[in-house]
Formats: sequence, structure tokens, C-alpha cells
Amino acid sequence: MGRRQALGWLGATICSVALVIAGGLMLSSVAVHRYLQASTSAMHRGDTQDAGPTPAPTDVAAIDRVVAALTGMPGVATASCDIDTAPPSAAQPTPTAEGAPNSVGDFSYEISVIMTPDATAAQSTDVVYSMTKQLQNAHVNLELSVPTGDGHAESVVDYRNAFDAPVARSTVAAVSQAVSVATAVPGVESVHVTVPYTWNLAAGDLDVHFATNAVQQPTDELKHALARTALAGVEWSPTH
Repeated sequence: MGRRQALGWLGATICSVALVIAGGLMLSSVAVHRYLQASTSAMHRGDTQDAGPTPAPTDVAAIDRVVAALTGMPGVATASCDIDTAPPSAAQPTPTAEGAPNSVGDFSYEISVIMTPDATAAQSTDVVYSMTKQLQNAHVNLELSVPTGDGHAESVVDYRNAFDAPVARSTVAAVSQAVSVATAVPGVESVHVTVPYTWNLAAGDLDVHFATNAVQQPTDELKHALARTALAGVEWSPTH
């Protein structure tokens, strides 16, 4: 009898231990499952936060319409747009609503317009001015190129974050005319101008490539030609 009781107590003890172990495993499984759920949710939130702002479908559609319209304007050879999701560099800040530069990582709409070689400064003005009226968007950049033509060198004008607000036609025309004057100077092979979001041209916004090694005379002629334009007093480093 005593032996049977001992065996009974031993069996009961073993069952109790087994139940405790099983219960612990079950609780551990639930804890692990909840931990994995929490980790996955946190990772999802982190990915969403890291992604940052994305282009709005309505903005994309509006820009596509504007670019399509540009292709039909006089003097335009081609027009296209790409969306760049790389963060802007410190040299190309994105303006805030107050007009101050903001270097926070963002996206941009990179519009490229190539004019015909015989396009006039007035036609270039029409392209840029139409964009300032239709696209009040700080994410828009424009590269306007005019190939070498009769009596003028090639030019590229980069408008960086310059379409966040309406701009007077006279301001746009002043830039186009200054570039046209610069490319018409004998000895100039190419002109590159960067128009910042302020539309105020300063040192470093103008690059000029001369076709010959006789830089001194073309340099003097160029300074004289630009004296009464929007590029007056803007310093540059001539290259060959």
C-alpha cells in the first residue's frame, strides 16, 4: 500500500511538472509571436518615415500636361520630365514657404527642354514664363538648352527650384536676353547659367567656355556686352 501511494504521488508530481513546462512553452510562444509582430510593425513605421515625401499623383499629372504643351511651342525641339528621388545637395537647396533654403532630403521634377538651333530669346522666354504661370511648385527644376546655331554658341540654363511662385515676364526675359547676348560674342563656344530660387544671379552662376586660347580679347568683349544685362557684374572663370 505504501508503495502504491508513493508511485501515485510520483505520477502526480510528474504530471504537474509536465503541465508547468507545457504552460511555460505556450506562454513563451505567445510572447515570441507578439515580439515579432511588434518588431515588424516598428520596421514598417521606420521604412515609412525614411521614405519621406513622395510625388503627389495630381502634381505628376499636372506636370505631364505642361510638358506635353511645351512640345508644341515655337522653337521647342523636345521636352521631357524625370522624377529624381535623390536628396538635393547643399548647393541646390529646396526653398521653404518663407523662401529660405531647406536641405532636407526630397524629390524633384527634372524637366528638360531642348530648343531648336534657330530659337530666339523671346521663344525661350515664352517657355520659361509659361512654366512659372502653370507650375507653382518648389520641386520643379528646368534645364533649357539651345544648340549652336547661326551666329551664336550653345547655351544651357539651369533653373533650380525657381518655380515655387509666379515670376514677372520681364525677369524671365532679362535672363534669356542676357544668355543670348553672351552666346553671340565672337570667341565664345558655350555658356552655362544657373538661375537659383531667388532669381538673383551672382558669382558662380555663370560659366563660359572660349573656343580659342586668346582669352583676353573675348573676355573684354563679353564683359562689355553683358554690362547692360541681367549678367552684368556676374563673375566667371573662363575655360578653353
